[in-house]
Amino acid sequence: MRLVAGAAAIAGVAWVCGAQQIKPLTPSAGPQASSLPAAQQLMHDGKFAQAEAKLRPLIAADPKAAEPRYLLAYALLREDKPADSLKEYTSAAALRPPTATELRSVALDYVLLKALPDADRWMSRSLAMDGNDAETWYAMGRLRYTEGRYGDAVTCFQKTLALNPRSVKGEDNLGLAYEGLNRNDDAVRAYRTAIEWQKDDPAPSEQPLLNLAILLQHRNQSQEAQQLLERAAKIAPKEPRIHENLGQVYLHTDHAPDAVKEFATAVRLTPQNPRYHYLLGQAYRRCGDDAQAKQEFARSAALNGTHSTPEQQ
Repeated sequence: MRLVAGAAAIAGVAWVCGAQQIKPLTPSAGPQASSLPAAQQLMHDGKFAQAEAKLRPLIAADPKAAEPRYLLAYALLREDKPADSLKEYTSAAALRPPTATELRSVALDYVLLKALPDADRWMSRSLAMDGNDAETWYAMGRLRYTEGRYGDAVTCFQKTLALNPRSVKGEDNLGLAYEGLNRNDDAVRAYRTAIEWQKDDPAPSEQPLLNLAILLQHRNQSQEAQQLLERAAKIAPKEPRIHENLGQVYLHTDHAPDAVKEFATAVRLTPQNPRYHYLLGQAYRRCGDDAQAKQEFARSAALNGTHSTPEQQ
């Protein structure tokens, strides 16, 4: 079985697939099994680079051992090194057939490489091997959403929820898929349900709060949107999209100085994003600070590789 197909790596690709919920692989019994728990624990703790450092000597010592290679491949996926990960999955597959879970990870590598047909192929194979895995249905739903196949995404997220009831990320992404179908009332209900399900969670996700707030902004329900975004900012203060949308709410409600603070935070978190500089320039202009506004418009234009337009002056 050959897993690696023709796809070039694209650096810096981010794809939300619930990575924190993907569990590390459990090694099967074998001559190296006693050497693997430390690396596996590091992976469970999210220390994937350290796990890689533990696994490579095991592979060098026994190149024919499959389990360390599968674990290394997964660690490299989580380090956002999909091309390297696929090479390890290919080597591991020559030693033993991959499991359904491992094929799901292969598919996620291809998602990061933006090779969606290959991702679809391996995700489908994973589901053919095990159609009762909620994580794989969730990942397939994310893939369908990325492809713009929103109706299919709805079906996948519904299957996720059937297998894993009260899955916050499943319900939240169901809302996104409903939005893709312009079923906005259903989307609002899904986001509110996801928020309700995580009300007692010590580590809630900011995503349903952010997604609901954005939809409410489009409906001119600024007050609730602001409240949701302020809650989201407490959960994830380093998420620039929260500050961007909070700044938009403040601009819409004529609180330009507060908008300046939020857009400035978004710029500080993602300084190479031209949109954030442009929004900050708008907020400065609304405050009457034309000099600062021009600086931000010029920075936005430079990052876009364009000249500032008369509207930006």
